Amino acid sequence: MSRFRLARSVLFPIVFLVMAGFSTTSEAQDLSLTDQVIERTLDNGLTVLMVVRPETPLIRCILGYRVGAVNERPGITGISHFHEHMMFKGSYSMGVKPGMLERDQEIMVQIDEVMALIVEEESKVRGRNDDQIIAWKAQISELINQQREETMLSEELWGAYQAAGGTGINASTGQEMTQYYVTLPKNKIELYLALEADRMVNPVFREFYSERDVIAEERRMSENRPGFFFNEQLNATFYAASPYSWSVVGWMSDVSNVTRAEMQEYRDLYYRPDNAVLVLAGDIDVDAVMALVEEYFGPIPARGKSPRVRTQEPSPNFYRETVGPDFDAPYIEKRVYGRAATNPSVQILFHIPPLWHNDLAALYMLSEVMSSRSGEMYQAMVLEREHATGISARASTSMYDGSFRVSATVKEVARRAVASSDVIEEELWSFLEAAKNEPVDPDLLQRVKNQVEADFLQSLRGTGIASSLARMEVAYEWEYIEEQYRQRMAVTPEELMEVARKYFTRDNSVVGVLERER
Repeated sequence: MSRFRLARSVLFPIVFLVMAGFSTTSEAQDLSLTDQVIERTLDNGLTVLMVVRPETPLIRCILGYRVGAVNERPGITGISHFHEHMMFKGSYSMGVKPGMLERDQEIMVQIDEVMALIVEEESKVRGRNDDQIIAWKAQISELINQQREETMLSEELWGAYQAAGGTGINASTGQEMTQYYVTLPKNKIELYLALEADRMVNPVFREFYSERDVIAEERRMSENRPGFFFNEQLNATFYAASPYSWSVVGWMSDVSNVTRAEMQEYRDLYYRPDNAVLVLAGDIDVDAVMALVEEYFGPIPARGKSPRVRTQEPSPNFYRETVGPDFDAPYIEKRVYGRAATNPSVQILFHIPPLWHNDLAALYMLSEVMSSRSGEMYQAMVLEREHATGISARASTSMYDGSFRVSATVKEVARRAVASSDVIEEELWSFLEAAKNEPVDPDLLQRVKNQVEADFLQSLRGTGIASSLARMEVAYEWEYIEEQYRQRMAVTPEELMEVARKYFTRDNSVVGVLERER
């Protein structure tokens, strides 16, 4: 593939939602997101979503990729998050001093050659020369310092955006999506498109091994949080088959050993126009912007669909849906116990389907009802019995396998729990069982719906709509934003009981009990 080069010369109303104007559900349902979003697709597969917001001369820009921790495999867990860091290290045109690209590449080749020796030596079962490994690592450090002094221009990408008046310059990695975002004055949109097209196709992973140490240190900082290891093991137990079993930061043994060659191979699979969505919201001239998008992103070739996750959790409902409703699933109940220097807690997790499934609206609304401070669980466990300082319920909206999590933080007096974990777990199960047979208070359900409506409208205000569009287009399709909202608002008390009966079973659960370390 020919290199896309960024020239140095380039470097240097549909709707305005007012919350008070939507005071009833019927008014909110009149809103048509489909009429507001302008969608285009380039020949190379890049999806472009634009929303005109003329009230401010800014454009919120998000480039999202369908890749996250769920796309990784054992051996390279955490690589999506690591790659996010490396995308700020420059390209063939950015981050390198004029006339020094060839020398820059020479040094990186030398680093890779030494690292190959380290990998080979460390893989030996017997006779490993640790002193030689230490010497090679010191050699790599010297080469990185040499590269910094001779060839690199640090933070040039950040500097270009800041000089252009960019704000909110950042990136984030989740289980299913990696996104890069910035808000810029509308007359700087060409700069944005040039920079992002350049680093989509030509990133250069400078300082790779020193940045790997930074990533490992981030992992260590997470480990210092009380309860981190417990929650990590609970999650790994809950997801026995699915790649949701590891966190975005990955396992330490993978994070501290991944190589630049492995990252290059990984990025070639997922960082491509046909696996990305570009979202622009603000004061946009649609035709002019699309001409620039075609100019900068159009020459990047498509490379075919990126791999998708195929593994599903072998839950009882999975077998009933794939084998038949009469399938007699074997009874398997899993539990995780742990201790940490933090408040004790009890968590119960249930396997649920992905966000597009017909049951998700009811499951989501049930989680909102159960976690409400007006709900019976909070009123009883926190206010009346005073056994817990807080309770929660949350239904995930995942691309693949999901979870419904109910938890309670145990109240302590003088660092002694006022109720045992067995009592807390029994109380949680009592409310889960009640959800199967006792209709929710209609007034409480309506209050929850009012909050869902307010959150929906808020997500569409101003340029903030860009985040909602990027997330849903990556996970499913952006049009589902409205459908998801309508489904949630139509949920009935009977549907809440139906999903509770279907999913709140002990053989579909994992229980996590965390006690205070003495």
